[in-house]
Amino acid sequence: MTTIAVTGASGNLGRATLQFLAKKKVPANSVVLVVRDAAKVKELASQGFQVRHGDYTDAGSLEKAFRGVDKLLFISTSALGEERMRHHRNVVDAARAASVGHVLYTSVVKPSASAIFAASPGHFATEALVRESGIPHTFFRNNLYMDLIPFLFGGAIQSGVLMSCAGEGRVGFVARADIAEALAAALTSSAKLRNSYEITTSRAAYGLAEIAASLGKANGKTVRYASISPDEFRKTLEGFGVPAEGVAFSVALAEAMRAGEFDEVSPDLQVLLGRAPTDLDTFLAAAKPG
Repeated sequence: MTTIAVTGASGNLGRATLQFLAKKKVPANSVVLVVRDAAKVKELASQGFQVRHGDYTDAGSLEKAFRGVDKLLFISTSALGEERMRHHRNVVDAARAASVGHVLYTSVVKPSASAIFAASPGHFATEALVRESGIPHTFFRNNLYMDLIPFLFGGAIQSGVLMSCAGEGRVGFVARADIAEALAAALTSSAKLRNSYEITTSRAAYGLAEIAASLGKANGKTVRYASISPDEFRKTLEGFGVPAEGVAFSVALAEAMRAGEFDEVSPDLQVLLGRAPTDLDTFLAAAKPG
Protein backbone atom coordinates (compact mmCIF):
# COMPACT_ATOMS: atom_id res chain seq x y z
CA MET A 1 0.00 0.00 0.00
CA THR A 2 1.35 3.42 -1.02
CA THR A 3 1.76 5.86 1.86
CA ILE A 4 0.99 9.50 1.05
CA ALA A 5 1.94 12.36 3.37
CA VAL A 6 0.54 15.89 3.20
CA THR A 7 2.26 18.84 4.84
CA GLY A 8 0.10 21.76 5.92
CA ALA A 9 -2.79 19.31 6.01
CA SER A 10 -4.90 21.58 8.21
CA GLY A 11 -4.94 24.35 5.57
CA ASN A 12 -7.51 24.93 2.85
CA LEU A 13 -5.62 23.28 -0.01
CA GLY A 14 -4.53 20.34 2.13
CA ARG A 15 -8.04 19.64 3.37
CA ALA A 16 -9.50 19.92 -0.11
CA THR A 17 -6.91 17.47 -1.46
CA LEU A 18 -7.79 14.99 1.30
CA GLN A 19 -11.44 15.17 0.26
CA PHE A 20 -10.53 14.25 -3.31
CA LEU A 21 -8.25 11.44 -2.15
CA ALA A 22 -11.20 10.08 -0.20
CA LYS A 23 -13.38 10.28 -3.34
CA LYS A 24 -10.74 8.18 -5.09
CA LYS A 25 -11.16 5.55 -2.35
CA VAL A 26 -7.65 6.01 -0.99
CA PRO A 27 -7.64 4.30 2.45
CA ALA A 28 -7.49 6.95 5.16
CA ASN A 29 -4.91 4.96 7.11
CA SER A 30 -2.49 5.21 4.17
CA VAL A 31 -2.54 9.02 4.33
CA VAL A 32 -0.32 10.86 6.81
CA LEU A 33 -1.32 14.36 7.91
CA VAL A 34 1.79 16.30 8.86
CA VAL A 35 0.70 19.15 11.13
CA ARG A 36 2.11 21.36 13.83
CA ASP A 37 -1.12 21.29 15.87
CA ALA A 38 -2.94 17.95 15.94
CA ALA A 39 -6.01 19.59 17.47
CA LYS A 40 -6.71 21.29 14.13
CA VAL A 41 -7.22 17.93 12.42
CA LYS A 42 -8.96 16.11 15.26
CA GLU A 43 -12.00 15.34 13.11
CA LEU A 44 -9.77 13.96 10.34
CA ALA A 45 -7.96 11.70 12.79
CA SER A 46 -11.34 10.30 13.79
CA GLN A 47 -11.86 9.35 10.12
CA GLY A 48 -8.77 7.13 10.23
CA PHE A 49 -6.09 9.42 8.81
CA GLN A 50 -2.67 9.11 10.41
CA VAL A 51 -1.64 12.29 12.19
CA ARG A 52 2.03 13.01 12.80
CA HIS A 53 3.61 16.05 14.36
CA GLY A 54 5.77 18.01 11.93
CA ASP A 55 6.86 21.62 12.29
CA TYR A 56 8.39 23.54 9.38
CA THR A 57 10.82 25.09 11.88
CA ASP A 58 12.02 21.68 13.15
CA ALA A 59 13.69 19.42 10.57
CA GLY A 60 13.94 16.59 13.10
CA SER A 61 10.19 16.49 13.62
CA LEU A 62 9.66 16.47 9.86
CA GLU A 63 12.09 13.60 9.33
CA LYS A 64 10.20 11.49 11.86
CA ALA A 65 6.89 12.39 10.23
CA PHE A 66 8.17 11.46 6.76
CA ARG A 67 9.48 8.00 7.64
CA GLY A 68 7.92 5.29 5.48
CA VAL A 69 6.35 7.85 3.11
CA ASP A 70 6.25 6.97 -0.58
CA LYS A 71 4.73 10.20 -1.90
CA LEU A 72 4.96 13.56 -0.16
CA LEU A 73 2.65 16.45 -1.02
CA PHE A 74 4.78 19.41 0.05
CA ILE A 75 2.42 22.39 0.36
CA SER A 76 4.43 25.59 0.51
CA THR A 77 4.41 27.61 3.72
CA SER A 78 2.67 30.98 3.91
CA ALA A 79 5.88 32.67 5.09
CA LEU A 80 7.99 34.70 2.67
CA GLY A 81 11.65 35.57 2.25
CA GLU A 82 14.30 33.98 4.43
CA GLU A 83 11.71 32.51 6.80
CA ARG A 84 10.10 30.63 3.92
CA MET A 85 13.45 29.31 2.76
CA ARG A 86 14.31 28.05 6.26
CA HIS A 87 11.01 26.21 6.37
CA HIS A 88 11.36 24.77 2.90
CA ARG A 89 14.98 23.75 3.37
CA ASN A 90 13.91 21.82 6.48
CA VAL A 91 11.23 19.98 4.51
CA VAL A 92 13.59 19.04 1.69
CA ASP A 93 16.38 17.97 4.05
CA ALA A 94 13.94 15.88 6.08
CA ALA A 95 12.45 14.26 2.97
CA ARG A 96 15.91 13.26 1.79
CA ALA A 97 16.92 11.95 5.23
CA ALA A 98 13.71 9.92 5.46
CA SER A 99 14.18 8.49 1.94
CA VAL A 100 10.84 9.78 0.68
CA GLY A 101 10.08 8.22 -2.69
CA HIS A 102 8.61 11.22 -4.53
CA VAL A 103 7.97 14.88 -3.65
CA LEU A 104 5.13 16.83 -5.22
CA TYR A 105 5.69 20.52 -4.45
CA THR A 106 3.13 23.32 -4.85
CA SER A 107 5.04 26.04 -6.69
CA VAL A 108 3.87 29.01 -8.78
CA VAL A 109 3.57 29.75 -12.50
CA LYS A 110 6.68 31.28 -14.03
CA PRO A 111 8.86 31.00 -10.89
CA SER A 112 11.68 33.53 -11.06
CA ALA A 113 14.38 34.88 -8.78
CA SER A 114 13.64 38.40 -10.02
CA ALA A 115 9.83 38.32 -10.11
CA ILE A 116 7.73 41.17 -8.75
CA PHE A 117 5.31 38.75 -7.07
CA ALA A 118 6.75 38.34 -3.57
CA ALA A 119 6.25 34.57 -3.36
CA SER A 120 7.84 33.74 -6.71
CA PRO A 121 11.55 33.99 -5.78
CA GLY A 122 11.01 31.62 -2.87
CA HIS A 123 9.31 29.09 -5.14
CA PHE A 124 12.15 29.44 -7.64
CA ALA A 125 14.72 28.76 -4.90
CA THR A 126 12.70 25.86 -3.46
CA GLU A 127 12.47 24.16 -6.84
CA ALA A 128 16.27 24.38 -6.99
CA LEU A 129 16.55 22.81 -3.52
CA VAL A 130 14.30 19.93 -4.52
CA ARG A 131 16.20 19.31 -7.75
CA GLU A 132 19.54 19.39 -5.92
CA SER A 133 18.27 16.89 -3.33
CA GLY A 134 18.09 14.16 -5.95
CA ILE A 135 14.59 13.14 -4.82
CA PRO A 136 12.23 12.26 -7.67
CA HIS A 137 9.88 15.23 -7.87
CA THR A 138 6.99 17.01 -9.53
CA PHE A 139 6.31 20.73 -9.39
CA PHE A 140 2.71 21.92 -9.50
CA ARG A 141 3.19 25.48 -10.78
CA ASN A 142 -0.11 26.94 -9.61
CA ASN A 143 -1.62 30.15 -10.88
CA LEU A 144 -3.55 32.51 -8.59
CA TYR A 145 -6.70 31.11 -6.99
CA MET A 146 -10.07 32.23 -8.32
CA ASP A 147 -11.05 32.12 -4.67
CA LEU A 148 -9.07 35.35 -4.20
CA ILE A 149 -11.14 37.35 -6.68
CA PRO A 150 -13.93 38.35 -4.25
CA PHE A 151 -11.26 39.40 -1.74
CA LEU A 152 -9.13 41.29 -4.26
CA PHE A 153 -11.87 42.89 -6.33
CA GLY A 154 -15.13 42.45 -4.41
CA GLY A 155 -15.36 46.16 -3.58
CA ALA A 156 -16.00 46.85 -7.24
CA ILE A 157 -19.42 45.23 -6.95
CA GLN A 158 -20.66 48.13 -4.83
CA SER A 159 -18.73 50.94 -6.53
CA GLY A 160 -19.27 49.68 -10.06
CA VAL A 161 -15.59 50.28 -10.86
CA LEU A 162 -12.69 47.86 -10.59
CA MET A 163 -9.62 50.07 -10.30
CA SER A 164 -6.10 48.69 -10.68
CA CYS A 165 -2.66 49.52 -12.03
CA ALA A 166 -2.45 46.08 -13.68
CA GLY A 167 -2.94 47.64 -17.10
CA GLU A 168 -3.66 45.02 -19.75
CA GLY A 169 -2.12 42.24 -17.67
CA ARG A 170 -3.89 38.90 -17.72
CA VAL A 171 -4.18 36.12 -15.13
CA GLY A 172 -4.91 32.42 -15.66
CA PHE A 173 -6.99 32.17 -12.48
CA VAL A 174 -7.88 28.64 -11.34
CA ALA A 175 -10.24 27.38 -8.65
CA ARG A 176 -8.52 26.00 -5.55
CA ALA A 177 -10.84 22.98 -5.66
CA ASP A 178 -9.63 22.19 -9.18
CA ILE A 179 -6.01 22.32 -7.99
CA ALA A 180 -6.85 19.97 -5.11
CA GLU A 181 -8.60 17.54 -7.46
CA ALA A 182 -5.59 17.59 -9.79
CA LEU A 183 -3.22 17.00 -6.88
CA ALA A 184 -5.25 13.97 -5.83
CA ALA A 185 -5.16 12.70 -9.41
CA ALA A 186 -1.39 13.07 -9.56
CA LEU A 187 -0.83 11.47 -6.14
CA THR A 188 -2.87 8.41 -7.12
CA SER A 189 -1.69 8.10 -10.71
CA SER A 190 0.05 4.88 -11.69
CA ALA A 191 1.68 6.63 -14.65
CA LYS A 192 5.06 8.32 -14.43
CA LEU A 193 4.60 11.98 -13.51
CA ARG A 194 6.40 14.76 -15.30
CA ASN A 195 8.85 16.99 -13.44
CA SER A 196 6.48 19.95 -13.70
CA TYR A 197 2.90 20.85 -14.60
CA GLU A 198 1.60 24.34 -15.35
CA ILE A 199 -1.58 24.53 -13.28
CA THR A 200 -3.48 27.31 -14.96
CA THR A 201 -6.36 27.99 -17.30
CA SER A 202 -6.51 26.07 -20.56
CA ARG A 203 -8.33 28.97 -22.27
CA ALA A 204 -7.22 32.58 -22.70
CA ALA A 205 -6.09 34.14 -19.43
CA TYR A 206 -8.44 36.68 -17.88
CA GLY A 207 -7.96 40.43 -18.24
CA LEU A 208 -9.31 42.73 -15.53
CA ALA A 209 -11.99 44.09 -17.86
CA GLU A 210 -13.28 40.52 -18.20
CA ILE A 211 -13.07 39.98 -14.44
CA ALA A 212 -15.03 43.20 -13.85
CA ALA A 213 -17.73 42.09 -16.29
CA SER A 214 -17.95 38.64 -14.65
CA LEU A 215 -18.27 40.17 -11.18
CA GLY A 216 -21.08 42.34 -12.45
CA LYS A 217 -22.83 39.45 -14.19
CA ALA A 218 -22.71 37.27 -11.07
CA ASN A 219 -24.21 40.05 -8.95
CA GLY A 220 -26.71 41.57 -11.38
CA LYS A 221 -24.78 44.81 -11.69
CA THR A 222 -22.60 46.65 -14.17
CA VAL A 223 -18.93 46.75 -13.23
CA ARG A 224 -16.28 48.34 -15.44
CA TYR A 225 -12.51 48.29 -15.28
CA ALA A 226 -10.53 51.52 -14.81
CA SER A 227 -6.79 51.27 -15.50
CA ILE A 228 -4.90 53.77 -13.34
CA SER A 229 -1.27 54.46 -12.49
CA PRO A 230 0.49 52.75 -9.57
CA ASP A 231 0.56 56.05 -7.69
CA GLU A 232 -3.17 56.62 -8.24
CA PHE A 233 -3.91 53.04 -7.18
CA ARG A 234 -1.83 53.45 -4.02
CA LYS A 235 -3.61 56.70 -3.11
CA THR A 236 -7.01 55.14 -3.82
CA LEU A 237 -6.31 52.23 -1.49
CA GLU A 238 -5.01 54.56 1.21
CA GLY A 239 -8.17 56.63 0.83
CA PHE A 240 -10.23 53.54 1.56
CA GLY A 241 -8.26 53.01 4.78
CA VAL A 242 -6.34 49.95 3.60
CA PRO A 243 -3.38 49.31 5.96
CA ALA A 244 0.08 50.08 4.58
CA GLU A 245 0.97 46.39 4.31
CA GLY A 246 -2.19 45.72 2.32
CA VAL A 247 -1.52 48.67 0.04
CA ALA A 248 2.01 47.46 -0.71
CA PHE A 249 0.77 43.92 -1.39
CA SER A 250 -2.04 45.06 -3.71
CA VAL A 251 0.15 47.42 -5.72
CA ALA A 252 2.91 44.83 -6.13
CA LEU A 253 0.43 42.12 -7.14
CA ALA A 254 -1.10 44.43 -9.75
CA GLU A 255 2.32 45.34 -11.10
CA ALA A 256 3.18 41.63 -11.32
CA MET A 257 -0.03 41.13 -13.32
CA ARG A 258 0.93 43.99 -15.63
CA ALA A 259 4.38 42.43 -16.09
CA GLY A 260 2.80 39.19 -17.33
CA GLU A 261 3.82 37.00 -14.41
CA PHE A 262 0.45 35.19 -14.33
CA ASP A 263 -0.61 35.04 -17.98
CA GLU A 264 0.44 31.40 -18.44
CA VAL A 265 -1.97 29.17 -20.39
CA SER A 266 -1.57 25.38 -20.51
CA PRO A 267 -3.63 22.22 -21.09
CA ASP A 268 -1.96 20.50 -18.11
CA LEU A 269 -4.72 21.09 -15.55
CA GLN A 270 -7.41 20.04 -17.99
CA VAL A 271 -5.53 16.82 -18.75
CA LEU A 272 -5.08 15.99 -15.06
CA LEU A 273 -8.75 16.69 -14.32
CA GLY A 274 -10.07 14.94 -17.40
CA ARG A 275 -12.37 17.91 -17.96
CA ALA A 276 -12.19 21.65 -18.54
CA PRO A 277 -11.20 23.64 -15.44
CA THR A 278 -13.92 25.71 -13.77
CA ASP A 279 -14.42 28.95 -15.70
CA LEU A 280 -14.71 32.37 -14.09
CA ASP A 281 -18.44 32.91 -14.65
CA THR A 282 -19.29 29.49 -13.20
CA PHE A 283 -17.06 30.04 -10.18
CA LEU A 284 -18.37 33.52 -9.36
CA ALA A 285 -21.99 32.45 -9.76
CA ALA A 286 -21.41 29.63 -7.26
CA ALA A 287 -19.44 31.88 -4.89
CA LYS A 288 -22.14 34.52 -4.68
CA PRO A 289 -23.57 34.67 -1.13
CA GLY A 290 -27.02 33.18 -0.79
